[in-house]
Amino acid sequence: MISLLDRKLTCAIVALFVIAVLGACSNKPEAEEEIMQAGIDALYARNNPNAAMEQFRKVLKRNPDHYGATFQLATALDRAGKPTEARPLWEKMLKMAEAADDKETADLVRARLSSTGASEEEMMQAGINALYARNNPSAAVEQFRRVLKRNPDHYGATFQLAMALESGGRAAEARPLWEKMLRMAEAAGDKETIKTAQERLARRGR
Repeated sequence: MISLLDRKLTCAIVALFVIAVLGACSNKPEAEEEIMQAGIDALYARNNPNAAMEQFRKVLKRNPDHYGATFQLATALDRAGKPTEARPLWEKMLKMAEAADDKETADLVRARLSSTGASEEEMMQAGINALYARNNPSAAVEQFRRVLKRNPDHYGATFQLAMALESGGRAAEARPLWEKMLRMAEAAGDKETIKTAQERLARRGR
């Protein structure tokens, strides 16, 4: 026969278990919301797409079909100059938006898919080929500026445009880009690029 004490202990354990489960269920959305907010702050307030990606990936690891995290991770990848990685997410986002009858987001994603991806990557590759393979910095400058016109915070294009301008004897034009690149690299914690930007600026009497 179960004693009164045993019954009380059993009831207490069950009650604690229920409270723990309910607490976990109630905290999970709040935790996801906090992670999303951290990613959004990193992406839009601090202009640090790499830090933002880390946050959005945390949410997607927990919830692979999270609507906002899918959209924001694709945006962060684009801003970090990784359109090839972003494209599958934009394609997934389009399906999700169409399924949700979210016309505004679907139209935005379609526009993104038509204007980004391989074309941006091709411009980068054309610029790199012009600068390093054909030793034609003027042609390279044109390509990198096209990328930056579309995506002003493109990490690789900012760096390569500064390099191309210097190679073409246009150090004065390159300087503001190195200054911008230094800020971007510091925000991303990219030590190698920080060092390169500092060295380039020091040569010009920073």
